[in-house]
Amino acid sequence: MKITALRAHPVSVKLPATFWVGNSSFDTASVVVVEVETDQGLTGLATLHGRGMKIVCQMVDELQALIVGMDPLAHEAIWARVFDITTASPDPAHKPKSALFHADNRAQVMTALAGIDIGVWDIKGKAFNLPVWRLLGGDTRVLPAYVTGGYYRSDKPDGGLREEMQSYLELGYTGMKIKVGAASLADDIKRVAEVRATIGPDCQMMLDGNGAWSLNEAIAAIDAFTEFKPTWFEEPLHWYDSYRALGKLAGHTSIPIASGESELHAWNCRDLVDLGGVRIMQFDACRSGGVTEWLRVAAYCHLHGVRMSTHHEPHIHGHLAAAAPNGWNVETFPNAERDPIFANMYTNRAQITGGKLLLNDEPGFGFTIDWDFVAKYKVG
Repeated sequence: MKITALRAHPVSVKLPATFWVGNSSFDTASVVVVEVETDQGLTGLATLHGRGMKIVCQMVDELQALIVGMDPLAHEAIWARVFDITTASPDPAHKPKSALFHADNRAQVMTALAGIDIGVWDIKGKAFNLPVWRLLGGDTRVLPAYVTGGYYRSDKPDGGLREEMQSYLELGYTGMKIKVGAASLADDIKRVAEVRATIGPDCQMMLDGNGAWSLNEAIAAIDAFTEFKPTWFEEPLHWYDSYRALGKLAGHTSIPIASGESELHAWNCRDLVDLGGVRIMQFDACRSGGVTEWLRVAAYCHLHGVRMSTHHEPHIHGHLAAAAPNGWNVETFPNAERDPIFANMYTNRAQITGGKLLLNDEPGFGFTIDWDFVAKYKVG
């Protein structure tokens, strides 16, 4: 079997409000759909984060010159060939000539690599007529799920947290993650207290700072939040000191530290474990590196007693968490206002029911695309 073509489709949907997190805001939901076609009629699918999607799509197109003709079952060889672009390899035959592939765009290279790699793993499952969770050795297709909400929203200046959290309880969720760090600490304490009062003492509550604080600010925040018994404290520190300083924070608190969604590769995740003291790893296969790199991260974390909690794209990440010995739970967005793409772009995919993710038994990742939706919201 040989790869014959790569295709990437940028999709973006306007949201009904502006959503804030600790270090940024957004008013659209975006995704890149990648197709990896073969000479045996099998097509692998991937969905990626939409960040930098114009460049990512151009890269996927240009990477055809390196990837077409390769065996899609040889995922390590394909991964190495694309990753080689980010290094000073002496082999110009395996380097694209485009000016896109320079050091400033390494993050986009890693996203393009993720799309190709996930597509290849989807092909593997289809070739062997197995879902990826089974192909990787998993024995369950039901995983604990939690919901991410509690955003700061332009259309809800009063927060609306009580009603939102109540709606998640009614869906059967026993774990909710809310955003902190975009308001004053005093206001955030009120938000956290309101959520805990709404969901009760036994429901998991995760706090996500999205890189909002310095070390001293994060220490003050976690000291204030501890009485509300958060399940974890996620990405609390500014981007420039998120390894060693994170380790100092981890040593200061008994609350588990979670991080990893923003990392590009396994070497950074190693440092989060060794230097940052993280106890929950959230490396995102759909943002960087794909399934192949996620499995490397999971293996290192397993050896160090760190659990894997997935970030976004549960229809893909659920398969990985189901198979990893340290796989724990998956992040989901059941609110179509926040994620109209997950709600509407698929004709078949993993389902969320009773606060759990239910993977199906379809070959590969088990999802199919509504191409009319893609055509309607395709960018450019």
